[in-house]
Amino acid sequence: MNSLERVLSALSGTPPDRVPVGPFVGAAAAPLVNASLREYYTDGSVIARAQHALWQAVGHDILVTAADTYYIAEAFGLKTTYHEHALPTVVEPLLPTLEEADALRLPDPETDGRMPVYLRALEELRDRTDGQVALRGTGTGPFSLAAYLLGEQSFLTLLADLAGGERSDEDRRLLHRLLELMADTTAAFLRAQVDRGVHLAYMGDSLASAEMISPTMYREFALPYHQKVFAAVKAHAAARGRTVFTLLHICGANQPSLAACAETGADLIEIDHKVPLAEARKLAGPEVSLIGNLDPVQTLLLGTPEDVFVKARQAIREAGGAEGRFILGSGCFVPPGTPLVNLRQMVAAANAQR
Repeated sequence: MNSLERVLSALSGTPPDRVPVGPFVGAAAAPLVNASLREYYTDGSVIARAQHALWQAVGHDILVTAADTYYIAEAFGLKTTYHEHALPTVVEPLLPTLEEADALRLPDPETDGRMPVYLRALEELRDRTDGQVALRGTGTGPFSLAAYLLGEQSFLTLLADLAGGERSDEDRRLLHRLLELMADTTAAFLRAQVDRGVHLAYMGDSLASAEMISPTMYREFALPYHQKVFAAVKAHAAARGRTVFTLLHICGANQPSLAACAETGADLIEIDHKVPLAEARKLAGPEVSLIGNLDPVQTLLLGTPEDVFVKARQAIREAGGAEGRFILGSGCFVPPGTPLVNLRQMVAAANAQR
């Protein structure tokens, strides 16, 4: 099997020749093509070249286009500062009040914000890899997008006030209207990626973590919009005769909301290192595939190659091996400076479990 066949087999419920390996390596690949972080997240060609170089150096099964989280929010007018050797930071929230969200309009992923950067990266990776490896796109979830536009603290305070009955029904309506627009925006971006050959339509919505909001809040303010995005992606892929799997990433110890995450329509859920894989399997159920969950810092960045090999084999066993609808990955983004030898040990551990 080649890498793409291996991934598609695992996600379809047919045991592959070995467990696929897909560490979440984004901008950490930039040094492989002598690029700064700023060059990476502003130039799709740099992303494609770096991810291709990483694949040649490591031999893993999934290439990633994701780098930062503000590229969609910028399409609405959110102002950010770019740094040569760091990811973008927000200057100030776009919306001083919730009422101002009514003036927002659906952006075009082909032209607005930095969404075109990531579409170009996907196009070039598709051409460079020629169907040999699985391509994982990028997309920020509706909950996080709304938070970026309102300001994260103001957004979470609004949720707490709504839960406590301290805000009006009109505020609740306005918030749901904003979330609806954010879901439409993310769905449009992911559909554009389907048209460019993505295999894993990824949506990250880590502010919806159980470490940030209650399971009740997740079910009202995140779950319906996650379902809407993934349903739109699947319908679009089906209409074009393409096999595309959906992937949800939410950071943290997300056990209280993990069963609800399995209701989103995601085919694959990325599991943080804080969640034991055996527990994640019980909570998510047998039909949802899992990817994870090596600790990006303590194991992949700071661990020895021997540490990585042992932890990777342990993760594969806990997840049920090649029979378990499982992809060996990292719990979140792999940090810059992570030794390539450690990433290679993930592949070695998967090969050892054949």
